[in-house]
Amino acid sequence: MQTILADSATTSRTQLLAILVPKGAKPTLPAEAPSMSSWKADFGDENGATLMLRGEAGKRWLLIRVPSAKETNAEDVRASAGRARNKAEKHGMTSVAIDLGLLPNHADFAQAAAEGAGMASYHVGVCKTDRKKNGVSKVLIVGAGKAKATKEAIKHGKFGAMANIFTRELQNLPPNILNPKEFAKRARKVCAGSPKTTIKILGEKQMAELGMGSLLGVSQGAKNEAQLVHMVYKPGKKAKGKIAIVGKGLTFDSGGISLKPSAAMEDMKFDMSGAAAVLGVFHALSKGAECPYEVHGILGCVENMPGSNAQRPGDIVTAMNKMTIEVHNTDAEGRLVLADCLTYTARKVKPDRIYDMATLTGAAIHALGHLHSAVLGTDQKAIDQVLSKSAALGEPCWQLPLNEDYRNLTRGKYADLQNIYAPGQGAGTIAGAAFLSFFVDEVPWVHLDIAATAWVGPSRSYMSFGGRGVIARTILEVLRD
Repeated sequence: MQTILADSATTSRTQLLAILVPKGAKPTLPAEAPSMSSWKADFGDENGATLMLRGEAGKRWLLIRVPSAKETNAEDVRASAGRARNKAEKHGMTSVAIDLGLLPNHADFAQAAAEGAGMASYHVGVCKTDRKKNGVSKVLIVGAGKAKATKEAIKHGKFGAMANIFTRELQNLPPNILNPKEFAKRARKVCAGSPKTTIKILGEKQMAELGMGSLLGVSQGAKNEAQLVHMVYKPGKKAKGKIAIVGKGLTFDSGGISLKPSAAMEDMKFDMSGAAAVLGVFHALSKGAECPYEVHGILGCVENMPGSNAQRPGDIVTAMNKMTIEVHNTDAEGRLVLADCLTYTARKVKPDRIYDMATLTGAAIHALGHLHSAVLGTDQKAIDQVLSKSAALGEPCWQLPLNEDYRNLTRGKYADLQNIYAPGQGAGTIAGAAFLSFFVDEVPWVHLDIAATAWVGPSRSYMSFGGRGVIARTILEVLRD
């Protein structure tokens, strides 16, 4: 899909002109459009209200209400652009022009319009024989000025939508198709698309040689072999530094011997959402998204199954960093996978900073509902950046505490650590982060728990159900800065 900045746009049988109208403002329409007296009473003042105006020869103008010009934010614009795209698709049009002329010329608004229109193009029916095909092939952003920053913002919005859609497509695939080796195969295809990206993949034999007993313990009950994917992006010029992004890739999580309830177990295909977000970021990088850093993407792709050789509650495993771990609950498996992924990253990559993202704890839902992802870590400056970027992009995070008292609750009786807190301690999301903190060495680290937001959340014009591609756009923005 083509997304471009244009000076002006008109409507036609094939192009919808959508005008964002702040509360209290009056849109200026051409003489061929219906007069204001004929529709004024039908156009509501509530945010998100829409009104389709019809002219001769199939011409249409879509009015979309947003708050007053001073109160409108990027999410209002993003949602409006999604509505415009959806209306254009519904009416069989091939292009949509989004007019921001009644709003201040903020580059953030142009970026949001590109994101919303782009993300609204996704259809979740990954295996439907009659999966809907997009009709809209061009999005014009008009009335946003001609500044270089605005042109750049639209480009960033296009790549952000690209990362989000790629992530959602992976999330929505069924686990019988997207097993660990298939995930690694798709990562290889992404990296083959650009001379700036390379990849290596480690199988279980290589992981065993590295001492990854924590990750391999999770995989031992599964028929499908685990894969550790290590991708590298290098910018065209000297890198400003080295950043690692690490994703939990449980392509299916049955809970293992600590079997999950059957209700909604089919949603455990989404337990790879962290790894999907990392690969979504690399997809955008491979297509030309800007980034001044050398970026390493590490994916721990594993199945957690209750096979005859499955890990048992009470087992003790040894991680790559030589720490021993009591497995009290085999359904707290994501942290066991990430433990070795983080040690591998800290010691083999030696980055300036690590971000990990994972559907780690159901407790995140109790802490934050489905409105915020949890963020914890050791690098407050980096955490603050994530908080700011994620809020502006409509996928907000909330910081939870992490200190030595919480870390001490993770220490085991028979081994160095235990993979869950003792009963009654609560703080499940903090417990997961506290456990992971033992495996990053001294590297500054940010942990994103997206279990509450990866596939459940408020319906948006650009996102209804299924995988939501959470945090891919945020990480892409962090890397751009």
